[in-house]
Amino acid sequence: MKLLLAKLCEYACKLENQRHCMVGIFDDIRLPALPIDHPAFFICVQVEFDTDEAGTDWVMEAVFLDPDGRQQFRAELHGQVPPPDPSAIPVKLFAIIGAPPFRLERGGDYRLDVLVNGHVIGEERIPVFVVGR
Repeated sequence: MKLLLAKLCEYACKLENQRHCMVGIFDDIRLPALPIDHPAFFICVQVEFDTDEAGTDWVMEAVFLDPDGRQQFRAELHGQVPPPDPSAIPVKLFAIIGAPPFRLERGGDYRLDVLVNGHVIGEERIPVFVVGR
């Protein structure tokens, strides 16, 4: 398996036509001051599984770490790898994980680690900084 996409956004959902929607995608966090309580947001992840993994159970974790590597929060999602679609091999899975509100104490390079079944499959760097008004 491999990570294809990991993005933070203000809102995400699955539409009736089975497509996904991400609104307010952000690659960094710009704040007027620190410390501050950051509101809840969404983590959108797309993972590509090998066809031999079809039907297996998975646990996906999103772990947000501060610049010192301390965990700020951890969110988890459970599921099963869907069967292969003959028209779209390998198997791709899009997951939406809700991130809770949390307190940001200081700026720096934060990191989002994405794990499946306990194995890190990718990471995303999230710079946090204060901007002038």
